[in-house]
Amino acid sequence: MQDRLEMLIALVREEHFGRAAEALGITQPSLSFGIRALEDRLGAPLVRRGSRYQGLTAEGERVYERALRIVAETRALRDDVRGSAGELSGLVRFGVVPTALPLAAELVARTQGKHPGLRFRILSRTASEIAEGLERLELEAGLSYTMGLEDRPLKVHPIHAEHSCLLVHEDHELASRKSVGWADVGAAAPCLLTPGMTNRAIVEARLREAGITPSPSVDSNSIMALVTLVALGGHSLVLPERLAGAIAGAGPIRRIAIKDRQSTTSDPQIALLLPSRHKLPGSLVALREAANRLAAV
Repeated sequence: MQDRLEMLIALVREEHFGRAAEALGITQPSLSFGIRALEDRLGAPLVRRGSRYQGLTAEGERVYERALRIVAETRALRDDVRGSAGELSGLVRFGVVPTALPLAAELVARTQGKHPGLRFRILSRTASEIAEGLERLELEAGLSYTMGLEDRPLKVHPIHAEHSCLLVHEDHELASRKSVGWADVGAAAPCLLTPGMTNRAIVEARLREAGITPSPSVDSNSIMALVTLVALGGHSLVLPERLAGAIAGAGPIRRIAIKDRQSTTSDPQIALLLPSRHKLPGSLVALREAANRLAAV
């Protein structure tokens, strides 16, 4: 039953029999047989079929919601049993917004320092993809912004407020400044991440508050591409302080703090996101403890 519930979850996630089978490492006929067997066992059609996957029936929607809870609890139970027998082990799929990747690395290093048997897969995702991935069991944990999570069934553990910095080439006219305001940032016409990414929305809101309409000459979903443009000269970029610190000083890039007393907007919060369960598996408890220690620094 457990395997067949996981087949249903994979099918809903991929919305395609072939891709779901590939994700599970089985053949498409095996997946189709498993779904049919689950329908026979439960006595109701779960999947609307045609020439391709067309979604779930009403009964399928109810089974899917229960399947998410059953599979999550089974995985947590398995992790608890393994943990009680000795050192924590297993894989944690960790979805992280791109601007928080250095913080994710710190969390993983701290967690593995105490529990070397744990493995992590760090996946760069948007904030909405992380929330959805946690709800659909595609991720075990997330590191993201707290905004927009009010109605999500997630446990939110704030770690720190995100302060912004401006990155410029050493030959840029602002390179010698220790700090700048958002009006200065707007005048530098920084590159931005692509629409739909939370950092882009944050920077645009700050620029508009300073009376500037954002109009980037370049935007990208790749931070590396934008950093390379800054290193080549002629471009600037706004990034969180922790990420900017990991980049600045390498080559010709300079980091400038953004301080604006006229701004009334509070800094965004970065938080560890975990599933909303009665009891978390040992691996996620260990990750939460590492986040709490980091938040206290």
